[in-house]
Amino acid sequence: MLTHNSARKLMGIAILSGFTSATFPFTSAGGTLEPYTQIAEISIRECSGITKSRQSSDLYWVHNDSSGGSQLFAVRRNGSLAGTHPTRFPNVDWEDITTDNSGNLYIGDFGNFRNTRRDLAIHVLREPLTLESSPQIEGESYHFEYPDQTEFPPKRRIFDCEALFWAQGDLFLLTKSLGDTITRLYRFDPLQRNEVNRPKLIGEFDIGPRVTGADATPDGKRLAVLTTSSVWVFERPEASHNYLQGHARMMRIRAGQCEAICWDDEDTLIIANEDRAMFEVKASELLEY
Repeated sequence: MLTHNSARKLMGIAILSGFTSATFPFTSAGGTLEPYTQIAEISIRECSGITKSRQSSDLYWVHNDSSGGSQLFAVRRNGSLAGTHPTRFPNVDWEDITTDNSGNLYIGDFGNFRNTRRDLAIHVLREPLTLESSPQIEGESYHFEYPDQTEFPPKRRIFDCEALFWAQGDLFLLTKSLGDTITRLYRFDPLQRNEVNRPKLIGEFDIGPRVTGADATPDGKRLAVLTTSSVWVFERPEASHNYLQGHARMMRIRAGQCEAICWDDEDTLIIANEDRAMFEVKASELLEY
């Protein structure tokens, strides 16, 4: 008979081995999520990123993937639209959005499926104070490159990315590797406008399914990571930027093509999929890894 600890270990093996739901033996640790609502705005054709405002209550910022326009959409928790806000930044391949504690929004234009892009960018803008639809939002664009990428394309496609988060004064990204099962954690120094920024590689983790989103708590102590079939929460180690070395909990999920995640409160995560469905996951229900 399997003990609860044995079940947890086998669950981790199943995730890292890429087992399908048909071969996954346990359902108490997760399963098919039921949406609690759907984003009402139909022009959000492929919800690719979400972040909760830290300046206004009941407000979440979302955006489309590539070819979906360069607008930001403000939505309520119930999925209703609060406003549409155009930006001056081209949407080459926007993949995630995050916020800091001072009212700045960061858009990751770093989708890089073929690993050939030379125009990777982080767009930074001030969160609009008016929730209704507004004129174009101004901001700055900061170009970056991976310091360890020397070939375009490389022999292994490990430089795609769909996850960006801000924590304790620093901006981070997590890669979506197409060449192995490892996600790589990079940290930016303060962004410089007139030079190519090069984030530092600070950690790796064999996460199995590909990473599609991430968000840190406002205090920066916990990191939520979304993959194509699982949710993870990592505790930040003392005196370290490498969340991937911290205590981890996880849950396997099925909820369509999920690409966006954010913290709603200390225990609640909101996930959105490409079809605008919104789901809740409780961090306290994740199992020890």
